[in-house]
Formats: sequence, C-alpha cells, structure tokens
Amino acid sequence: MIEIERKFLVTSLPDGLMDETLIQQGYLAHDEHEHMEIRLRRYGKKQFLTIKEGAGLSRRETEVEITRRQFDQLWPSTEGRRLEKKRSCIRVGGYKVEVDQYLGELEPLVVAEVEFSSVEESERFEKTYFMGREVTGVDAYKNLFLALHGMPENDTSEHQIGALPYLMRGGRLHFVLVTNSTQTRWILPKGQPEPGMSRHDVAVMEAMEEAGVIGSCIPRLHLACRQSGERTLQIYPLKVTTILKNWPEMGWRKRMVVPLDKALKMISDPNLSLCVQRLANRLVS
Repeated sequence: MIEIERKFLVTSLPDGLMDETLIQQGYLAHDEHEHMEIRLRRYGKKQFLTIKEGAGLSRRETEVEITRRQFDQLWPSTEGRRLEKKRSCIRVGGYKVEVDQYLGELEPLVVAEVEFSSVEESERFEKTYFMGREVTGVDAYKNLFLALHGMPENDTSEHQIGALPYLMRGGRLHFVLVTNSTQTRWILPKGQPEPGMSRHDVAVMEAMEEAGVIGSCIPRLHLACRQSGERTLQIYPLKVTTILKNWPEMGWRKRMVVPLDKALKMISDPNLSLCVQRLANRLVS
C-alpha cells in the first residue's frame, strides 16, 4: 500500500476531537539511509507489525495484525526506540485528520496528519486554523526520529548541549558525572551552543572542560532531554579514551565514574535520569 499524507504542527487543540486512543510504538530495526523501518505498534486493544519504506509525501507501507502474545515477545527488542501518544480524530473539509498528542519526554508536541488518495489531492488541501508549520518529510518530526532522538531542537526556544561520557570497566558500562558549580547536584557536563562549532564538538569540549575527560562522540547518536521551562538538553554519548588528572573546572566541580545503576540514583532530575537510561540501553544494544 502506498501511503500519501501531509503532516503539520498543531498550534492549539481544536474542539470536537473524537475517538481518543492510546498508541505505544517501538522500532525493531531501521535503516535511515534506505528510509526503511520495522515498527511494532499497540493501537488500543490491537497490535500491528509494520514495514515502512520511502521518504517524503509518498511512502510504501505493509502492515499485519499480530497477537498480543507475539507483541509481548517482540516488544523488549524495541528498548530505547519507543514513544507513546494519544491519537484523536476530527473532520476538516471532508478529510479525516488524525491529531497525535505525544506523551512523556515528547510532551507537549502535537501534530496533525491528513491522508490522501493521490498526490494531486494532497496538493489541493489547504491547512485549517489549528495547523501551523508543515513538517511533511522533515526527518526531525518522523516518529522513528522522535523515538530515537527525542524532541526536535527547533521545537523549543532555548537548548543546551551536553555530553554523556561513558567507558567500560569490568565488563560493565560506567558513566562520568560531575557536580554543578555549587556542588549540590550531580549532572552531566553541558554548555551553550558555540558559533562555528557543531553540536557534538561542543559536547566534546564541555566534557573536557567540566569533567576532565577526552573522547569522541557519534554525531547521529543523541537524545533530547526536556528540562525546566522550555529548555532542552541535547545529550551526546561520548566514548572516553582519557581521564585527565587536572582539568579547567576541577576547582569547583567534583567528578565520579560510576556504573549505570548508581548514576541513575545520583542524578536527582527524573527527566535526565530517564534520558541517561535510554541512551545506556542504546549503547549496549
């Protein structure tokens, strides 16, 4: 089946939404270069396995319904690549519009999708009052990208860039945490975007200055963590190659190298703790 649809950001929830249904979905496999994904979805009381191929306005979709037992057996394999949302419907000019309200760390993102029978029909469609910017074909707003990387950066007015330094000790994944400048909380090294520098280069710099570690990031592996207000922390895992004895901010920060379970207990921010857990799952998968 060829799927032809357009997607818009929702500026305000319209009145008259119907048939609210909870959706849980995760990804068993994906190839971003080939624009292919294998998705597992629970839609209300039904479960589906879906293969999507292609990009942009028109995509090929193959979907089969599976049993609850099959879903439960496959679901653990989607760890670290999941999202949850509420879907409602509304009629607009003869078209059925699906409105998705994302939950958890993707809240308050809301998008509207409209499906068409042809490309020509889709081009004639005019968005209505509750639809904002069109994001059809924009990678950052695809469900796969949201499940992997979290909230798109340009969905918020302010963001910081952080590093999640990690290394293996005794066959276990360990992380490098630092305190804030007043030494009252355990956090990740982070800072503001720098002109002329890529985000992952900023993460490498902050890891060295604040935590005294040197390493490298995988640019495509990152996650957005919602902080207080409208701020977002873009976290890049950093594979540590060197731990420095002396570093620029050692005078006012403490540093510890701890296993995952201890790191999660030390981090007081629940959103940050959840993001560290998700990235850890992806590092070992």
